[in-house]
Amino acid sequence: MKTLYDVCKPRESVFDESKRDDTLDLSNLLDDSIDSEEFFRETYITEGMNLLFDTAFKRFEGKSSSGIIKLTQAMGGGKTHNMLALGVLAKDKKAREKVLDGKFKDFDQEINVVAYTGRESDLKFGIWGEIAEQLGKKDYFKDYYSPLMAPGQSAWINLLKDEKPTLILLDELPPYLQNARAVPIGTGTLADITTTALSNLFNAVNKAELHNVCIVVSDLQATYEEGSKILQHSFKELDNEIGRSAINIEPVGANTDDLYNILRTRLFEEVGTEEDVLEIIGEYKDALNEARQMQYTNYTVDELSLGIKNSYPFHPSIRDLFARFKENPGFQQTRGYIRLTRLMVKDLYTEDENGIIKAKEKALINAYDMNLNNGELVTTVKGIKSSISNAISHDIADNGSSVAEIIDKDTGKTDIQDISKLILVSSLGNVSNAIIGLSMQELMGYIVEPGRDLTGLKQSLDEYSTRAWYLYKDKNNRLFFKDIKNVNAELISLVDTYSYDFSKAKIKEFLEEKFMPIQKDCYQEVLVFPSIDEIDLSRDKVTLVLTEPSKDASGLKKELEKFFEDTTYKNRVMFLTGQRNSMDNLVRVGKNYVAINQIIYNLKYEDKLPESDPQFQQALDLYDKVNLELLSNLRESFVTLYYPKKRGLVQDDITMEFEENKYDLEEQIKNLLIDKMKFDTDVDSKEFREKFEARIFTNRQMQWNHIKERAATTTSWSWHHPDALEDLRDDMLRRGEWIETGGYIDKEPPAPETTVTVREIYEDEDTGEVTLKLTPQYGDIVYYEIGQDATESSSKVEDLSNFKTSELKLSFLCVDSKGKNPTGKPVEWTRQIKVKYNPPYTKGEKEIIELKATAPGVKILYTTDGSNPRENGGVYDGEIEIPKGTKFVQAVAVNEKLGIYSEPLQIEIKDKKFEIDKDKKVEIIEPTMYNSTAEVFNGLEELEEFNASISGITLGISKI
Repeated sequence: MKTLYDVCKPRESVFDESKRDDTLDLSNLLDDSIDSEEFFRETYITEGMNLLFDTAFKRFEGKSSSGIIKLTQAMGGGKTHNMLALGVLAKDKKAREKVLDGKFKDFDQEINVVAYTGRESDLKFGIWGEIAEQLGKKDYFKDYYSPLMAPGQSAWINLLKDEKPTLILLDELPPYLQNARAVPIGTGTLADITTTALSNLFNAVNKAELHNVCIVVSDLQATYEEGSKILQHSFKELDNEIGRSAINIEPVGANTDDLYNILRTRLFEEVGTEEDVLEIIGEYKDALNEARQMQYTNYTVDELSLGIKNSYPFHPSIRDLFARFKENPGFQQTRGYIRLTRLMVKDLYTEDENGIIKAKEKALINAYDMNLNNGELVTTVKGIKSSISNAISHDIADNGSSVAEIIDKDTGKTDIQDISKLILVSSLGNVSNAIIGLSMQELMGYIVEPGRDLTGLKQSLDEYSTRAWYLYKDKNNRLFFKDIKNVNAELISLVDTYSYDFSKAKIKEFLEEKFMPIQKDCYQEVLVFPSIDEIDLSRDKVTLVLTEPSKDASGLKKELEKFFEDTTYKNRVMFLTGQRNSMDNLVRVGKNYVAINQIIYNLKYEDKLPESDPQFQQALDLYDKVNLELLSNLRESFVTLYYPKKRGLVQDDITMEFEENKYDLEEQIKNLLIDKMKFDTDVDSKEFREKFEARIFTNRQMQWNHIKERAATTTSWSWHHPDALEDLRDDMLRRGEWIETGGYIDKEPPAPETTVTVREIYEDEDTGEVTLKLTPQYGDIVYYEIGQDATESSSKVEDLSNFKTSELKLSFLCVDSKGKNPTGKPVEWTRQIKVKYNPPYTKGEKEIIELKATAPGVKILYTTDGSNPRENGGVYDGEIEIPKGTKFVQAVAVNEKLGIYSEPLQIEIKDKKFEIDKDKKVEIIEPTMYNSTAEVFNGLEELEEFNASISGITLGISKI
């Protein structure tokens, strides 16, 4: 059987990085750095490329109605290469004749070629300026450069209209548009203007004047991942404009042999003949039949034969497994395949450190033929799925130190390394729909080759499965790699790293979380395994202390008993403890609990696996087991509650219940204390108040702080909601059953004195009478008096809600007719008075203003010179003439005898403006003297011109 080395000759570019052409872009077309002969020698002409050539050249001949071609393919799918191919043909007539094989032989015109890639983002005059400049017509768009404006449809037609055909290649527009979004222009951005300009271009190219202009644009959404977001929000109009009349062409057929034809053409100058391929197929069929007889695989001979025929010199495994990661984010499909297979071919044909050229030993290039100890190759593979890195270095390839390499070293073969790489390639898919992993039948089918002994391979694979850290099996028994250690192995590995103190600290965190008070009525703080110095009791909070049991396994630790005896706030602490041996078990199980939680966290947040993932499910099952064991130990570790009672610290057994993973430990402790009458829930009852006054509020008058101190130190006092005492105090003060004076609370206060509140509800400006509403407090009868304090001998108010009076000042007295509340002091009411005025008005030649007080029995004092009317005012006895030049009139209403003064009133006097009445005649009184006959006649003419008249004429006659 002929080997790769015998019949397949790689191209020089496989080994020479300077000759790699998969990184070419449109800039290489513009600078004429593409060797057209070499370019097409390494280019396989796909059906899509042929269709592109045919469509474009028909357009150049003016025989195609559509001037826009859209290349639709995922990233790296051949769009740029197709553009370059068309551009080379447009520029190079010789290449055109050879590649098109006589097609369009009558078409011999020069073609204008414009090429722009969106990676060139620093365009001073926008894309339209770049197109104009490449055509040598930069000045055509000079009116659209400063400021930048989008050329319209007519402007594009004027620019592109030419006897010579024009090809415009636009590649990777989204990166440019994304960058342009950050460039403000006017009220929008450069992206907005560019979108309009290109829309106008795409619309213009289908006009009759541009019948020989062809635009080729790469699919915006597929070109650049971010581009789809841009289009979705900002550039739908542009995308619609492209799609409205464009012809869609797929450069590389998705369900064809295009890819392997491209790889063959790009990487090899020569490949085996049909006879060579048939010989290889025969050898592989024999090896596969042997494997099928051993029931190692169900891979059929027909599948293998057809696969080799279509993909030679590549094994069909590459066709299947490489397709699994083609949709990975960032993977560039055709370009990515070329790069990966180039490196594989380069490695196979390069002599290794042992002087071996692997191509001399192989007939086909298999998916496992990637040397992962080659830095360039392993970097490429990790780039496809970076999260697989740890699996490679530990389980597959690490210069002889990986699990697969160690197992193969013992057997003297490469079987496990080859199998591990097949599993690896099958695990590179990184999208939700990707097929991950290989079944045993598939693995054996792909690894079968002439000369490979499969005996013992399954045994070696079983050993590998137990030793590999990152190898998994799904529910369909497919083997695959993930960058997460096996759960059980990871658990053991993590537990071994935890010390007793570390585990105890984690158990402390767990207990703090589970006993953390939510309702905060039974206890408000929790301390877990504190030292004596860490226990700091508060007067207003109950603290639950979880403590390790005594070393002799009986009762509370002696140091805690002493702490309780010495503390002041004995009624503010309780202790929960248990048995020593249970505590040791709890710490041990705590290591497992911490480890499994860390593993689940990594699965969820670092690897971002869904809970439906089999490994995640295994971790969750293990978590349930560990959690159950932890709860069981928790129930056994904390079984005794110590709390204060009248006779001191007492204890009761408590059994923690964990139903359906509900950690209502706070409620369980509270229920025990309620049952033992150490916790009160009915804090609003009369009984609670009476108990409080009997046990804590024992003196008639006490300071509230002293009362709170007694509640915190009196162990016979039961616990309750922490706000209960403040609520009781506020309620009793509000109801008047307690009073607070001088910082003391009096629980037997004297009856309050009577008083009355007075509120003015209505004022009758015509009668000067006001209506008052009187509200007695602690009494029911109100008396009133004029001119002195009211007494019980004064007049009685009959209608408390509508008491009418014209008085300026009254005294009211409230009396409790039942005699329960003593009579308080009289309450004085003084009427609020004001001065009002009417707007100034003119009376003859005088400006007059009138004032009025809102109540009788007062006089009004006023000034017009700006001085204080209360001190310098004249008495108002009628209308006031406002002196000329007065700025303000000020007034105040007073009753000096009763000491009543209104608020000063200030009235601004505004100057009257001179206004011309256009409807009245103007009379000019001015003596006029004419001293001569000429002056008399001139004057009469002026009077006649203005239709004026004169009166009071005096004639003077004199001799001449």
